[in-house]
Amino acid sequence: MKRTLLLGAALALAFGAGLATQSIVSAQQPAAPKTLMDEALVGGTYEQVLMQEASLPANANVPWHIHPDGHEITYVLDGEVTLKLEGKPDHTFKAGEGLHINANVPHAAQAGPNGAKLLIVRLKPKDKPVMQPVPHTN
Repeated sequence: MKRTLLLGAALALAFGAGLATQSIVSAQQPAAPKTLMDEALVGGTYEQVLMQEASLPANANVPWHIHPDGHEITYVLDGEVTLKLEGKPDHTFKAGEGLHINANVPHAAQAGPNGAKLLIVRLKPKDKPVMQPVPHTN
């Protein structure tokens, strides 16, 4: 009888500990990812992935350029940046927003009045430069 009580107590303790552990584990599950961008990749060759952090001072200008056969995916960590794409209206992206520039598309950018901090992911061929200056045609 004593042995049965001890076995029952041990099972109850183990079961209770299992429930407590399950609650802790489930409480630590990550939240579902929030999709910030979903775009087709057009053109380009992808042999290298670069992830870079860039800080732009207030009102800094990034001159017109392309990414030869490479894509640029940018997430604005802080501040804001205005993207200028040839043939399209300027668009300002603020902290928490993302943007994608397809391969070989001429573009420029300007940081906002408080600057900008960016996380940039580049998909590119290994043998091509990250960026190449281009003349502004507009």
